[in-house]
Amino acid sequence: MSSLFTTAVWGSAALANEEAWPELNLGDLMKVGVESAARKNQSISNTSAAVFVISASDIKRSGALTIPELLHLAPGVEVARLGNNKFAVSIRGFNGRMANKLLVLVDGRSIYSSLYGGVIWEAENLPLEEINRIEVIRGSAGQAWGSNAVNGVINIITKRAQDTEGWLVDTHGGTETGKAGLALRYGSKQEDGSALRVTVNEQRRDGGKEAGGKDAQDHWNDTSLTFRYDRPDGIDTRWFFSGRVFDSHSDETWMIPTFDPAAMYDITQYGATRITPFISRRNGGDLLGRFEQTTDGGGEVRVQTYFEKFQGDVPGASDNHTTFDMDAQHRFPLGETHDIVWGGNWRQTDHQNYMQQGGFLTASRTDTTVNLTSLFAQDELTLVPHTFTVQAGLRAERQTFGGTSPQPSVRALWTPSEQHSFWLSWSKTVRSPSVVQQTMGAYAVAIPGAPAVLVYAAPPEQSGFGNEKVRTLELGHRAQWTPTLFSDLSIYSSKYEGVFGILSQTSVPNTVIAPVGGDAACTAALINFGLNPAAPGVCVTHLYGNALPVRTRGLELSTEWNPLTAWRLQLNASRMWVDAGAGTPYDANTLLYGSSPKYQGSLRSSYNLTPDRQFDFWLRRIGGLAHASDYGGSSAMTPVTARTELDLRFAEQVTDSLELSLTFQNLLSKNEIQFHPDYMPSLTVVPQRTIYLKALWHDM
Repeated sequence: MSSLFTTAVWGSAALANEEAWPELNLGDLMKVGVESAARKNQSISNTSAAVFVISASDIKRSGALTIPELLHLAPGVEVARLGNNKFAVSIRGFNGRMANKLLVLVDGRSIYSSLYGGVIWEAENLPLEEINRIEVIRGSAGQAWGSNAVNGVINIITKRAQDTEGWLVDTHGGTETGKAGLALRYGSKQEDGSALRVTVNEQRRDGGKEAGGKDAQDHWNDTSLTFRYDRPDGIDTRWFFSGRVFDSHSDETWMIPTFDPAAMYDITQYGATRITPFISRRNGGDLLGRFEQTTDGGGEVRVQTYFEKFQGDVPGASDNHTTFDMDAQHRFPLGETHDIVWGGNWRQTDHQNYMQQGGFLTASRTDTTVNLTSLFAQDELTLVPHTFTVQAGLRAERQTFGGTSPQPSVRALWTPSEQHSFWLSWSKTVRSPSVVQQTMGAYAVAIPGAPAVLVYAAPPEQSGFGNEKVRTLELGHRAQWTPTLFSDLSIYSSKYEGVFGILSQTSVPNTVIAPVGGDAACTAALINFGLNPAAPGVCVTHLYGNALPVRTRGLELSTEWNPLTAWRLQLNASRMWVDAGAGTPYDANTLLYGSSPKYQGSLRSSYNLTPDRQFDFWLRRIGGLAHASDYGGSSAMTPVTARTELDLRFAEQVTDSLELSLTFQNLLSKNEIQFHPDYMPSLTVVPQRTIYLKALWHDM
């Protein structure tokens, strides 16, 4: 066990240095450290989960300007641009602007929105130069991290303040998504070993283009101030504090449907009324503190707490919430064969959401408090030293809307040699309902000069809506074939129960469309919203619940090869199959298949032309999305076809302090849409080619 601790610490230390990767021989990849898979430091070779690490060097050489764009680097991660200020990011299916089966963390702090169920990526514009690494865990991780870690966890780990001493200026300018950006950072280190850094970050993006070529008017301006303070307290104790305040403005245009009673399932059959572009404002801040202590015998205690304040506004509505979270864990060895981690988490989020009654968008309920309490424990048992281990764990969690949920996992790891490791896992995780799904029973749309539309979602208690559940079986193999060739393969099968959706007509009546005034519930709701029930309009009633059984299967492959000392090649590929179940209406198949590509592949080349010059080449092939016509339906929605993307980057180290780089993104663009807006009725935007020049200066 002591050798495992030594290897994990070595791997973490090597990765902590942002300049370490270019000198890191591929023969050391099996030793790279991760901490998110099992909530403890361990080498990749000793990890029984599908994990991929995006290093600081990868981030720098990718040419990406946002975190979602960076996530293209990892196999199995689905990334699509809905516009110049909106993204859809998921792992292993179910993609969308609010992908609700993916948990995202920043230094262990959840940025998952309990209101919508997903990540508001346009509000998470972390300066990329502050990121040490991104650990991407694919697969069910509820036992380690709790509900909503259904298909994976992304943990964004920032650099220690000690590693960012001095001044840094990071600026770029160009076209489209690379219009303008400036980050100014200062770090100071004290004699006692403590260190502080402060960063000001400003990003601006031009609006994109609609499918028809018009300006989509989806500009994005984001300003933030961040800090991090690290302080060692003796040899065995560490403190760190971090915080952020931000203000983000993004333009958006909505297309509001005018319903057609003949189109029961497919909203794309309806006409639409264009709403004047508006500015969505999001601002807030967060503060995090963590205490870590190494105990006698190789154990560790970690206590973390954070506070978050968030406010987001759209016309007639606002999302205001505060979150307080406490998390603690204790790791200790028991004898020569047991490595135990146990702990708990408590979180409370108070939502105070305002929706103007009688306005453009109204809802039946707004304010609520979401509480979460959980306890977890896991034991890694070494059966054959350095060769075979078994890990079993359980998390018991209670949440306001999901009730009590046990989330177990069992994992086995076999390492017959230093060059090969095989792992097998089974786990169960839940996805808890969002506030929107549980409390907003109805909303109304009133457009001047157009018929009133009421969409009434029957109260969740009528359908007994609760947690979605998934059981996942995974198998993986990692191999260091030669000192210059590494591969990582994972195969998975997931069975979902009770995926949220419209209940089928065969179980309960689900969709009733009638003229306004012809349905008592709709009439009452219209009056409550201040609308005229006698006016022309349409009423749509839905009953939502745990509607769909789904099964997914797939494989993911990542390989790395150094044909030359100065040349690194990385090839990733993934393939996924989805079965929505016999008898499922075609709209559900479109929802599942139409949200994620069946295959993805990428080839990335990083070549050092000289010690001071770099050339990076990144080619991606992404499969198309299913269309309603594939399942016997019809749709006016433009198909999302397969696409090929190419990015190029040239960089030169002009002086010891200054690096200049020129990046071309989406060079092979054929005006292809990548994804249709799903959560909000936004315009469909076509990503354009981008070119930008970047200067990175830091004092030596």
